[in-house]
Amino acid sequence: MKSSPRPRARGATSRPVPATAVPPISITLSHAIEHLQAKRLQEALDLLRSLHGLDLDAAQSALLGLIYLSVEADHDALAWFDRALRGEPKPQGILAHRGLALQRLGRRQEAIQSYDEALAAHDLDASGHYHRGNLLRETGRLDEAIASYDAALRLNPAYPEALYAGGTVLLEAGQLEASLEFFEEALRLKPEFCQAWFGRGNALQKQGRLHAAIGAYNAALALAPGHPDILTNRGVVLYDIGQNTEALASYEEALRARPDFPQALLNRANVYLRLAKPGLALADCEAALKLKPDYLEALSSKGIALRDLGRIHESIASFDAALAFAAGFAHARNNRAAARLLLGDFERGWEDYEFRWIGGETPKRELKLPLPEWSGEVRPGDRILVFDEQGFGDAIQFSRYLLPLVEAGAKVTFFCRKKLHRLLGTLHPAISLVDTIGRPEDFDCQVAMSSLPFICKTRLDTIPSATPYIFAEAERVTQWRSRLGPEGFKIGLCWHGNQNIRADPARSIPLAAFALLAAAGVRLISLQVGAGAEQLDDLPPSMRVERLGDDFDAGPDAFLDTAAVMQALDLIVTCDTSVAHLAGALGRPVWLLLKPVPDWRWLLDRADSPWYPTMRLFRRGEAENWANLLNRVAQALREHLDHRDT
Repeated sequence: MKSSPRPRARGATSRPVPATAVPPISITLSHAIEHLQAKRLQEALDLLRSLHGLDLDAAQSALLGLIYLSVEADHDALAWFDRALRGEPKPQGILAHRGLALQRLGRRQEAIQSYDEALAAHDLDASGHYHRGNLLRETGRLDEAIASYDAALRLNPAYPEALYAGGTVLLEAGQLEASLEFFEEALRLKPEFCQAWFGRGNALQKQGRLHAAIGAYNAALALAPGHPDILTNRGVVLYDIGQNTEALASYEEALRARPDFPQALLNRANVYLRLAKPGLALADCEAALKLKPDYLEALSSKGIALRDLGRIHESIASFDAALAFAAGFAHARNNRAAARLLLGDFERGWEDYEFRWIGGETPKRELKLPLPEWSGEVRPGDRILVFDEQGFGDAIQFSRYLLPLVEAGAKVTFFCRKKLHRLLGTLHPAISLVDTIGRPEDFDCQVAMSSLPFICKTRLDTIPSATPYIFAEAERVTQWRSRLGPEGFKIGLCWHGNQNIRADPARSIPLAAFALLAAAGVRLISLQVGAGAEQLDDLPPSMRVERLGDDFDAGPDAFLDTAAVMQALDLIVTCDTSVAHLAGALGRPVWLLLKPVPDWRWLLDRADSPWYPTMRLFRRGEAENWANLLNRVAQALREHLDHRDT
């Protein structure tokens, strides 16, 4: 008898239950991409790694590599690209993507090879050419980089990143107009492109279009607030146009974002130097050097800070340290010159001073005359071209060296600014003054005026110091004597130095400080022209300073009225500016007021000047302000007047 079938439970099945099915590879890849698009990176990576042990074809391997490349998992991306290349058919564009992975991993030569293989196979799209251009630029192959960017732009003219990169290479090559065109086209396509605004600012800065550069940097900062590189470059431009407070703020903001930024520390130090805060400058230079011990510019600025603190020998040691790293570093040699000359070490100081040429401190390079340098030997009839190179004060001070050349029989032509011709025309009638150079063959040799002390081997005891060697025009002297009249002890005042941005503002003195010189029978007369003259409108109630009228030195020639007025004055009291040199060259009694560590030509710790016998030096102490110094000057004036009356 057959047994009856056993009853089944409801819902039961006779088929075995299968294991969980593995999704197809394509579905896993799709899900991984969905996770990436939703910014679920870890979930995406977990899915991708579940495929590592499976047998993927070339196309799937390439896709897996691309996904890894998109999340910058470059080692994984490279492994899958290599696996894709072992399969068939070779996926399109895979060599370029492999090159990018290698590039990111720092394997530059392998990356170049991969890009070059793609190029040979005509398998580089615009993006591939762009990335290849970046790599070529990084390895210094700038011409090839430009060609690669051009190729990218031929394939995709509306490619702002390639335009930016091309503009950057052109900027590095000095092609400023072309680089600007690239940056501006990138910004036309992508107005919110911060890097292109930054590049545009850099190009404008190099062109000298400084206010426009600030506008570009500000646009970049609006897109990337607090970016230290942009802030630092903007600070450089602000410094260059004399906006020191704004430059300082820009550097400080950069350092808040990146405290270990040696360039910003150095730049802030240079602002502090301009603001006569050498202690703060020194601290910043030392901080920069801790981060970058071979930072030549920081060693040089440290030397300047030490010099301004009166630590001259330490200053020279800092310049020496910079030169130990780079013997030809002209900035350090030029600054060491100033320190050595300040100490009276003329033998080594003048030699270092010749490096002002290489440092670009003077216009010698612009002359480019095919003439030999004057050797120092004068033969009768030698045709010597001497050229002016620095400020008015330097021209007046060193013009004394032209006289021995003429007396030795040389035919001297002095190439200088037209404004000085009438004044310096009184040196000697045989000296020819020009403001344009004709034919170089009209001269036998050339020499820069400030090189004459070096070539003549000037030492402290051999300075040609006979004065006067410049003279005021007699008719003009008569006119000014009449206008001023004979009454009182007449003191000419000059209180403000060169208004040039790069000039030292610490030399200037507030006009109100000179009120201490006012006394019975003393007349204070302004010799100030241009910047600083506005202080005459805001004098203390008890102070009176006579003005010489709107026509005073208002013509095209410099200092003619000043020289004539000086002949009618009893004393000139001035800050360190060209007026002091003029008074000394005229042989007039002049009192020069100096900051604690002055310009090199005034030396240290002496009350006289070997350059000008009629000059008396008054030095402000480190703990003094200008009012303290003027108190001492006023006491000296009282003593002078008392002695004069006896």
